[in-house]
Amino acid sequence: MTHNLGRVVVDGRSVTQASGIDLVPTAGPVGPARFVILHFDNVNLTGGAKLTVDLGYGQDVFAAGSGATFWSRPADPAAGPIQIRIVGGTGSARLREFGVGEPSTTSGHAPGTSLGSQSNPDVFLHTDPYQEPIYETRLECNEGFAWRNAACSLAPAVPDAVKDRVKAATGIIVEVHDGHVSSCTGTLIGADLFLTARHCLTDPSHEDLRSASVTFDYHANCDGSRPGGHATRFFKVLAEVASGSPPTGSDPPVSTDWVVLRLDAAPGALPAPLTMRGAALMNGETIFTMHHPNGAAKKTQAGVHDGGAISGFDYAGGSSGSSLFDVNGQVIGGPLASGAGCSVSYAPIASVISGLTAPPALPTPVDVMVVFDRSGSMSSSAPPIGRSKLDEAKDAAALFVQLVREGGGDRLGLVTYSSTPNLDTPPTAVATAKPALVGPAPFTTGTIGTISAGGTTSIGAGLESAQLALAGGPTDNAILLLTDGLQNTAPMVEEIEPALGATRINAIGFGSDADIDGALLNRLAQDHGGLFTRAIDGLSLRKFFGLAFGNIFESGALSDPDFLLPAAKPQSDPHSFDVCGEQRITVVLGWDDPTTPLQAWVRTPSGKVVGGKRIQPVRGRSWLFWRIALPHESERDGTWQCVVERVRTGGEFPPPPTDVRYFFLVVCSGGPKLTPLMRRRRVYTGDVVDPMVGLHYPDRTTPHGADVTLTIDAPGVALGELAAQAKLSAPVISGDAVDPFHATLQAIAKSAGGTLPVAPSTFTVPLFDDGTHGDGAMEPDGIFNNPLKDLTKAEGTYHFHAVATYGEQCRASREAHWSIHVEPGIDPSKTGVVFERVDDGGVLVITPRDAHGNRIGPGRGHLFDVSPLPGIEIRGKVEDRGDGSYEIPVTWDESTAPAPGVVVQQPERDPVIVQVPGGKPPSGDCTEAAEDLLDCLGLTNQDVKRVRIKKVELEVDLDHGDCGC
Repeated sequence: MTHNLGRVVVDGRSVTQASGIDLVPTAGPVGPARFVILHFDNVNLTGGAKLTVDLGYGQDVFAAGSGATFWSRPADPAAGPIQIRIVGGTGSARLREFGVGEPSTTSGHAPGTSLGSQSNPDVFLHTDPYQEPIYETRLECNEGFAWRNAACSLAPAVPDAVKDRVKAATGIIVEVHDGHVSSCTGTLIGADLFLTARHCLTDPSHEDLRSASVTFDYHANCDGSRPGGHATRFFKVLAEVASGSPPTGSDPPVSTDWVVLRLDAAPGALPAPLTMRGAALMNGETIFTMHHPNGAAKKTQAGVHDGGAISGFDYAGGSSGSSLFDVNGQVIGGPLASGAGCSVSYAPIASVISGLTAPPALPTPVDVMVVFDRSGSMSSSAPPIGRSKLDEAKDAAALFVQLVREGGGDRLGLVTYSSTPNLDTPPTAVATAKPALVGPAPFTTGTIGTISAGGTTSIGAGLESAQLALAGGPTDNAILLLTDGLQNTAPMVEEIEPALGATRINAIGFGSDADIDGALLNRLAQDHGGLFTRAIDGLSLRKFFGLAFGNIFESGALSDPDFLLPAAKPQSDPHSFDVCGEQRITVVLGWDDPTTPLQAWVRTPSGKVVGGKRIQPVRGRSWLFWRIALPHESERDGTWQCVVERVRTGGEFPPPPTDVRYFFLVVCSGGPKLTPLMRRRRVYTGDVVDPMVGLHYPDRTTPHGADVTLTIDAPGVALGELAAQAKLSAPVISGDAVDPFHATLQAIAKSAGGTLPVAPSTFTVPLFDDGTHGDGAMEPDGIFNNPLKDLTKAEGTYHFHAVATYGEQCRASREAHWSIHVEPGIDPSKTGVVFERVDDGGVLVITPRDAHGNRIGPGRGHLFDVSPLPGIEIRGKVEDRGDGSYEIPVTWDESTAPAPGVVVQQPERDPVIVQVPGGKPPSGDCTEAAEDLLDCLGLTNQDVKRVRIKKVELEVDLDHGDCGC
């Protein structure tokens, strides 16, 4: 979040009226303590007793009204032992810990490298001249850093009076954060209001805020010497006044990365505040910076805005939170939120101005429409149990409906679609919608229970009907889309997508890549702020509907593994999950076969079984869930357990038990949320994938001590290659139509036992929040990434499962699932190109392949467009040869083009040129040879319009002594 300036040392000594403490902090491995922040707890002061701390520039005094725990302002250890006393009465307190600001190096990184620094937070200017740190270089724009000490003149670009006014109002905020001492920069914008970045103060418990203090006095002369009569004064942070987003444990986006703090200062003790400018920055304006990079003495730098991103300035960790100033000393941009290389981003100052005058908007309820596929293909069976897709989907939809809480103002609705849509239930209050949609337990009746399958598939019609039903409701609304097939009836998704606006769409594809258009669903969800997932069977479908509930209404999932209960075991081993500060948990159990029902027991950290009259599970045909408000019987944080067991069925002589597959899902409310942050709507083979996730509380702060791992299931065989190796099947034109390519894949899956033979592989990688793995931030900000350069080797659907663990006093976790569909990207170096001459020109035959040599396959002519190169004329449509190659009739002007070729264009990709290799192809006048061949076949030349060699088999008998043939 902020720049690391030193250690936190656990102490534990007690102070009373009879025995004080003289604190002398030891030196660190790099240098002596520069300042110390003290944390007291177990404070008990009676009567007029006061706890005093000598700071070296004043004294902190705490009375009974200060509470049982508090932090001091930074003390100057160079002034002598820091004296801690209780005077004026009786009392006691514990010095729990203290933070030491000291010269220190970045762990794991050499000073002077991208992430490595050696700091010197000498806020009291113990040395003269000031000893500059060894700065990290990741935001070094000018070699050797072009900033100067803030006392240096920027004239004539910026008048000295203006620069000095800004210097006086720019301060460093120091705090204890995430187990270390940290710093950021900020600006005084009101009589006692200090503006800095939200990501500098992210602790949801506000402990970093309580430890924070600000000084405006940390600056040296232009030559680095100590100013005459210099004295450093710190002002305690009292409270948060306004912010773009609340502290959630993770960093917010740039647009909301700001917070305004109130400082504890007597009237006139603070410098004059600066004015915030609402007008936008113009091209050609002079601008300048002021900040404390790496916790160093104040620096400044001037430049000219070029109309684009803010660039050309130098920064480092600790510069976060600083403002950007115009030539009049007005705050024109700020706080500094993120950056990479020479380009940085400031939070818009207009948002700060608005936030200080306007109260935050209240959260609005959510309207959710379930858009349910009832096309003919839903009557087919789903693996491995053999129930129909429709029955599996009804169970999943019933689970989602029952999970939605009543009384929150949310509304539910249902649209079903096949050839045409039907608005079965408009958005209705949850309490009314539930019985209408699914009926009483086991929730197999109601509108959803009566859905029948038939007809073709118009996904666009279903979405359009749902969006019309949502019109006029709250702005925060969502669609949960289920489809098991390929759109084949207008209106198509592409036609109605512009009308979907800001509606969030979570899309679940039910089936394999042979059944669904993963690329389409991927783009649809990506464009509308949701997630795409693909469920192969009914069990995973129910799980994804449960996860969709968590994504739309709650804080996501903290545990969601899959398990097998073997036939020989009546009961599972205990499943454990950790709770840390959540307000509510919903424990969901789903099993694969309704004829083998399960039940669950949930135990608190102390071992109490949750149940009784007050809390009972809600039970469906193939699922159940417990909803538990926290704390439950005074218990919340700690390790909870869930035990799964069989329900006895079959009367006196039950059938023998069988293996049961099940999932155990814990959806939580409160705490942080793990959110995938995919950047791109289309991903092609050979592309780098950024599997970014954000771990943020609702107010956009970041949990402490977070680690994220990512597990990826990747196909090992490309879909196009599978189809190219098989014979292209005829399209299905009756009923729910299927194009030739997907008909081919469905035939391949059927011949392979019901599953596409794509040889999937699974691997796990760590994700990082360190500024060097593509998360785009200057400092850790709760956004984790690890660019995957060699992932997309095969066309198909890739499944991602991210697990975040976090916390200090207690540990907890969050999990997220999503999928992306990787499309085949045509690579010119791998694509085969052959030119075949004919009487009136020629035919260019291309076999499109991706960067890994996989063919895009037959039936894929819609994936690319072609345009001619200079000297080439395209004389007709691209024809599919059915084997993965495509022929393009062309006329070639050999005097203009060295070889025949075309430009191939795919959506959202740079065009590529595919051309006959090696320049001009051989003329190959084979007229006489062709005539001889025709004579041999008994065909007269005049009866033949064209001769093409489709296949050649050559058999040669050799007579050579060397080979003994």
